[in-house]
Amino acid sequence: MARRGDMVVTAELAQTIRQDTWSGIRIRVVSPSAGVVDSNWFGFSQYGVFNERHLAPSARDGGGELTRYNADFMLVVDGIDARRLRDAVSVYTAAFAPPPAPEFTAAAHLAALFSMARRLDHLGSIKPETLAGRAFAHAEVLRDVASQIHFDLLPLTGERQAADSAPVEVAEGLAVLRKLRTTLTALAHSADVGDHPDYAEIFRSHSASLDGIEHEITADLAADRAAAEGARASAAKSASATALASPSAGRSAASTTAPASPPIQASERGQR
Repeated sequence: MARRGDMVVTAELAQTIRQDTWSGIRIRVVSPSAGVVDSNWFGFSQYGVFNERHLAPSARDGGGELTRYNADFMLVVDGIDARRLRDAVSVYTAAFAPPPAPEFTAAAHLAALFSMARRLDHLGSIKPETLAGRAFAHAEVLRDVASQIHFDLLPLTGERQAADSAPVEVAEGLAVLRKLRTTLTALAHSADVGDHPDYAEIFRSHSASLDGIEHEITADLAADRAAAEGARASAAKSASATALASPSAGRSAASTTAPASPPIQASERGQR
């Protein structure tokens, strides 16, 4: 079960006239208010879901039917390729729930950016050296830019409050930032086509600001990694030097050296 826009999409194995035998999946598009809007069948054979090496040899199984008897050797990692089936289902369901307009996609991404700013504040409070000591500064800039984007999207989206985002790690936040930057670039292009140069310039400027934020945070993350690697290398070198300088190491080195023969006395030379 999944939600596409205002619709709910359900999927279940489609059983044939024989018991415990399934030939594909049944997709239903359900409206919360009107019930089932449409349904369709997608066959395993039709979309080449099962690897031929794992197909049932008997003609009765139809070359692509799943049963309780063949499931063990058909449902294996290298025996399934559902990409064509997945793409067909995606195209089918998109007809009932088209993707949202880019301005709403952009507004939805803003919640993750605000969550990322809170994460940067937290990192700055518990580890002040994080992001080369600039975690708080990055958080402040990110909040300012996200707030300005929200304000400039309002004429297109109306008074719309995005849902609160779950906690976002820095790497996840950067991924969302890149998606938002792409969406804003698309909005700028649409504004150019629609002869709205002012909006085009605004969204292009926001995209450039996000690009700058990403580069600075990425550079500081690299600096953090370099500092951590340098600290580990220094600690390893110090531990090695300490081990070599310790008395036990000296005794060990001495024990591995053969003792020198005592010098020959003059009387002994005379006797020889």
